[in-house]
Amino acid sequence: MNCLKKGVKAMAAKSNDLNKPKLTDTQDDKSENTLTENYFAVSVLRDFILPDLLDKDTVELLYWAGKNLSRQLILDMQSLPELFQKAGFGKLEITKQTKHSYIYTLTGPEVVQRFDTNNDDPEFSLETGIIAETVEKTIAAYCLGTYTVDSKAKSVSIKIQIDRN
Repeated sequence: MNCLKKGVKAMAAKSNDLNKPKLTDTQDDKSENTLTENYFAVSVLRDFILPDLLDKDTVELLYWAGKNLSRQLILDMQSLPELFQKAGFGKLEITKQTKHSYIYTLTGPEVVQRFDTNNDDPEFSLETGIIAETVEKTIAAYCLGTYTVDSKAKSVSIKIQIDRN
């Protein structure tokens, strides 16, 4: 239990503003500003343990891990928002769709906390891989995902490029 307390303190110390919600803060209501129960476990793995283990290959390996996870979970595009909410990734919405791409926006208290914990430079390659593979399976065309963070709005734009050749 001591290691857990130290991990929470280290994560809280990385946050720039002590008045922002901490990983251990919970609320009884299920408002949009409440961190999901699964957030802490996901955050510890993704933001601390895996980067230590994977070092410079973190981004690429998490992207491919996300694609593999999507294959194992047998997801479709309609199930993505619910999966993201339950997994503690945040609120996922499709914001634009064209013949050649889909653009998703990832927001919510989980995303804000990741910006706060990671000094406005969080990575979202795991989530991008999950979406890319899910779209690929759903539409039966090769897809490649990229993401862009908006530090000011504390949101993420995930673009899934479709190669229909």
